[in-house]
Amino acid sequence: MKPKRTDTASLFQRFPHLGVIDLMWGSRECRRYIFRLMTDTRGGSRQGFPPEHARTIMTLLLEHDRNFPQFENDGEDNRWGDQYQRR
Repeated sequence: MKPKRTDTASLFQRFPHLGVIDLMWGSRECRRYIFRLMTDTRGGSRQGFPPEHARTIMTLLLEHDRNFPQFENDGEDNRWGDQYQRR
Protein backbone atom coordinates (compact mmCIF):
# COMPACT_ATOMS: atom_id res chain seq x y z
CA MET A 1 0.00 0.00 0.00
CA LYS A 2 1.43 3.35 -1.06
CA PRO A 3 1.56 6.01 1.72
CA LYS A 4 -0.84 8.90 1.28
CA ARG A 5 0.60 12.24 0.17
CA THR A 6 0.33 15.13 2.59
CA ASP A 7 -2.53 17.48 1.75
CA THR A 8 -0.89 20.90 1.28
CA ALA A 9 -3.85 22.77 -0.23
CA SER A 10 -4.72 24.74 2.90
CA LEU A 11 -1.07 25.45 3.74
CA PHE A 12 -0.26 26.74 0.27
CA GLN A 13 -3.48 28.76 0.13
CA ARG A 14 -2.59 30.56 3.39
CA PHE A 15 1.16 30.76 2.62
CA PRO A 16 1.51 30.78 -1.19
CA HIS A 17 5.28 31.26 -1.06
CA LEU A 18 5.59 27.77 0.46
CA GLY A 19 4.49 26.32 -2.89
CA VAL A 20 8.20 26.27 -3.70
CA ILE A 21 8.25 23.02 -1.71
CA ASP A 22 6.57 21.26 -4.64
CA LEU A 23 9.27 22.55 -6.98
CA MET A 24 12.11 21.38 -4.73
CA TRP A 25 10.50 18.09 -3.63
CA GLY A 26 12.93 15.19 -3.52
CA SER A 27 16.05 17.29 -3.03
CA ARG A 28 18.41 18.01 -0.16
CA GLU A 29 17.46 21.68 -0.46
CA CYS A 30 13.79 20.84 0.02
CA ARG A 31 14.51 18.94 3.21
CA ARG A 32 16.58 21.84 4.55
CA TYR A 33 13.88 24.35 3.60
CA ILE A 34 11.11 22.43 5.35
CA PHE A 35 13.25 21.91 8.43
CA ARG A 36 14.12 25.62 8.63
CA LEU A 37 10.41 26.45 8.56
CA MET A 38 10.09 24.67 11.88
CA THR A 39 13.07 26.24 13.63
CA ASP A 40 13.66 29.72 14.95
CA THR A 41 16.25 31.28 12.67
CA ARG A 42 15.33 34.83 13.63
CA GLY A 43 16.71 35.05 17.15
CA GLY A 44 13.37 34.58 18.90
CA SER A 45 11.30 36.93 16.74
CA ARG A 46 9.61 34.23 14.65
CA GLN A 47 5.87 33.98 15.33
CA GLY A 48 5.43 30.42 14.22
CA PHE A 49 2.68 28.85 12.16
CA PRO A 50 -0.89 28.23 13.30
CA PRO A 51 -1.15 24.68 14.72
CA GLU A 52 -2.93 23.17 11.70
CA HIS A 53 -0.23 24.47 9.35
CA ALA A 54 2.59 23.50 11.69
CA ARG A 55 1.22 19.93 11.64
CA THR A 56 1.18 19.97 7.84
CA ILE A 57 4.79 21.18 7.72
CA MET A 58 5.87 18.47 10.18
CA THR A 59 4.00 15.86 8.14
CA LEU A 60 5.72 17.09 4.98
CA LEU A 61 9.10 16.71 6.64
CA LEU A 62 8.27 13.18 7.75
CA GLU A 63 6.99 12.30 4.28
CA HIS A 64 10.12 13.71 2.66
CA ASP A 65 12.35 11.77 5.08
CA ARG A 66 10.41 8.56 4.41
CA ASN A 67 10.69 8.97 0.64
CA PHE A 68 14.23 10.39 0.52
CA PRO A 69 16.09 9.05 3.58
CA GLN A 70 19.47 9.90 2.05
CA PHE A 71 18.85 13.57 2.94
CA GLU A 72 17.63 13.06 6.50
CA ASN A 73 20.97 13.27 8.31
CA ASP A 74 23.00 15.71 6.27
CA GLY A 75 24.67 17.58 9.13
CA GLU A 76 22.59 20.73 8.70
CA ASP A 77 20.04 20.19 11.47
CA ASN A 78 20.13 22.29 14.60
CA ARG A 79 17.25 20.48 16.23
CA TRP A 80 16.80 23.11 18.91
CA GLY A 81 16.90 26.22 16.76
CA ASP A 82 19.65 28.79 16.78
CA GLN A 83 22.42 27.26 18.87
CA TYR A 84 24.07 30.65 19.35
CA GLN A 85 21.09 31.95 21.34
CA ARG A 86 21.55 29.34 24.09
CA ARG A 87 24.26 30.15 26.61
